[in-house]
Amino acid sequence: MGRESLNYRRGRSGRPYRRTKAEVFANETHCRRCGNPVDKSLPYKDPTTGKVNAWSKSYGHKVELDRNGNPYVGGLEHLHCNVAAGARYVNAKRSRKRLSAPGGTDSSHDWS
Repeated sequence: MGRESLNYRRGRSGRPYRRTKAEVFANETHCRRCGNPVDKSLPYKDPTTGKVNAWSKSYGHKVELDRNGNPYVGGLEHLHCNVAAGARYVNAKRSRKRLSAPGGTDSSHDWS
């Protein structure tokens, strides 16, 4: 049974996703987005300050899940790179939604 037969609707929960993520963290060394090495020993939160460490490891999906992306296809990324890519995607999605409003305008009132 290959990865093609996995239940994709489960998304980011369950053993298959955790196993895929562990394989990526074990085998890959460089960020898929920026190409720089990822220090896998950095914790998600800095123990001294309690703040999130932007350069910690993260699993990034190749195609966004809301675009019917496969949750099991991804790669190692810095948390910063992953969050920035997600923000770019959401901002682009919002701007497309605004541009496709009926009448081609963002206003709720006809000012003419």
